[in-house]
Amino acid sequence: MTARREPLEIGAREPRPEDFLSPIDFILAEHYRQRLLCEGLTKLTENMELAPVAALATQLQRFLDRDLRLHMEDEEQDLFPLLWQRAQPEDNISDILDLLSEEHGLDQDLVDFLLADLAVLAGGAQLANPIRFLVNVREFAETQRRHLAWENALLLPVARRRLTEVDLAGLARSMAARRGIDLAGR
Repeated sequence: MTARREPLEIGAREPRPEDFLSPIDFILAEHYRQRLLCEGLTKLTENMELAPVAALATQLQRFLDRDLRLHMEDEEQDLFPLLWQRAQPEDNISDILDLLSEEHGLDQDLVDFLLADLAVLAGGAQLANPIRFLVNVREFAETQRRHLAWENALLLPVARRRLTEVDLAGLARSMAARRGIDLAGR
């Protein structure tokens, strides 16, 4: 008999203004949630009969459709341009920035496929093509884990060293505004 596993919690709480006091830490926390997302997607592929499939699929669908999209916008529209401005040649991150930006576009295609399949699972139905879902999950999870490793090990340390207080304040305001949070008084 297998133990019943509870649905994976990737963080349903809406961000608060104080979460953006350190935008780099917020991004790092989002990276942790993305690792949980990959674990949740992988869990679905390991046992499609898992009791809370619909609940887990709904949670993963919401994260992919909202939180991951916002995170990619945070990076593409704010963090990466700031890093392009502030990084020094010895930081040696230009190739990683180019690669991550390119792969974000490819990730979006995978996200769209995953969202369609997760909607089916969230509705309590069986997938017409579970093999496609399995392949897409594996590709997405592998890409995300690689992204997170590069970003955590290479980009975020450079951001901590190179971004100015003004840069960080602007990054925080932009990230918060993207989520409907006004940091005007901060």
